[in-house]
Amino acid sequence: MKKLIETKKDLYWIDGQNNTVELYMSDELPDLSLCTASYAFVFKDGKFLQTELKEGERPERRFDIPGGHIDEGEHPRDTAVRETFEETGVHVNNPKLVGYLKITTHTEKPENSRYPYPTGYMLYYLCDLESEELFEGNEDAHGRMWLSPDEFDQSMWCRENETFLKEVMDSFL
Repeated sequence: MKKLIETKKDLYWIDGQNNTVELYMSDELPDLSLCTASYAFVFKDGKFLQTELKEGERPERRFDIPGGHIDEGEHPRDTAVRETFEETGVHVNNPKLVGYLKITTHTEKPENSRYPYPTGYMLYYLCDLESEELFEGNEDAHGRMWLSPDEFDQSMWCRENETFLKEVMDSFL
């Protein structure tokens, strides 16, 4: 299954800003050599897990979806599990691919860019909650927050990805 959900152009957080980002709901992995990051959708009692970022890390954001860069030799599903624990103290299991961003840059490759060019992917997994540990923050994050749908407006990630979040919730919860 692969379904285009949304297309955005010129996103500020991508090198060059002359780009196209296509959001797909999919259970099929794209070319793994072009995948750079992996993220986890985790829900508990209808609430969505967000990592609370350290002050100053990304000033425009307070909350973000847990996840991060794929380590060399690591499978993206393992990245989602690892990063979720590192950033929130939440143990998850059974990661299931639910979608990805296909990012295409339309300018020359930025100098010293570590990302695939001209196209790369960011993967999103739906994970089951296994357990939670006490988490008071670390070098990655200040804390965690479980946001109910009426609190999504507190998270820039939720606001910017409203269509994707709704699609995941409607399809899998």
